[in-house]
Amino acid sequence: MKALKKYLISIGSGIVVTLIMALIMLKLTMNFQILLFLGVALFFVAGFLNSTSGINKLLNAILISFSYLTLFYVLVLAQIPELYYFIPIYFFACLSGLYYKTHRKKVVVSGILAIAFLAFLAIKVIPVDIENSLTELKSEELPTFEILDLEGNLISSESLKGKVVVLDFFGTWCVPCIKELKELDKVQKEFANASDVEIYIINADIGGDTPQKFNAFISKNDYKFNYAYDSGSKLYKALNLQNSGLPVLLIIDKQNKIRLQHVGYNPAETNFKEHLIETINSLR
Repeated sequence: MKALKKYLISIGSGIVVTLIMALIMLKLTMNFQILLFLGVALFFVAGFLNSTSGINKLLNAILISFSYLTLFYVLVLAQIPELYYFIPIYFFACLSGLYYKTHRKKVVVSGILAIAFLAFLAIKVIPVDIENSLTELKSEELPTFEILDLEGNLISSESLKGKVVVLDFFGTWCVPCIKELKELDKVQKEFANASDVEIYIINADIGGDTPQKFNAFISKNDYKFNYAYDSGSKLYKALNLQNSGLPVLLIIDKQNKIRLQHVGYNPAETNFKEHLIETINSLR
């Protein structure tokens, strides 16, 4: 019974870490640059608190980290597979906590080196890996469509020819969508005087959105985008985006070919704006 209790305490510690990380991700930030350091700190503390349990260190680390790393694998790596290195980093942070009391000097020296390595990952590697995971280069014909903007003007695939067009599918309830708009606003301002570049924010009509909710959102925010409501998600489905979630951003060239698709948004994409501007300019 004592051995079982020790195992349950380790598992319970892992569940607590999982709940804390999930709460942070849902309520505070989804920025993986920040989550990298928070996860390392939490797993180190969890390991340290369980370091005198008497359980084999490796087994203890597995028990503590199993719940969160499984969740991370299923939910995060399914969308951003290039962040696979988060799993061994969190695991070794837990092991470091478990060994801290018995190998303090080695853990401290390793920790200093690890902080420098984590800083490098956060600044140089994570933004690029997220962009690569969420961005897909394409060369597909834009399907024929017609949709009305919120002022009643017809937007059609034919009317977009000769322009570089950004279509961003959006939801008023979608936190990443709202954060992405701030970056898209900067992109829009870059091309404010460009007659051959247009940016459309299109409500995808999913998740309980309505034209009234969309209009209320627009009224509360001082953006100068072109807006449209995709009633019945017809355009969203015609573009085969129904399994992509939100936001989804498409860049279309002057010959009506889809050249880039970007699914989701993460604040760790520090080069998001620059990459969009560069792509749009390359198609003008």
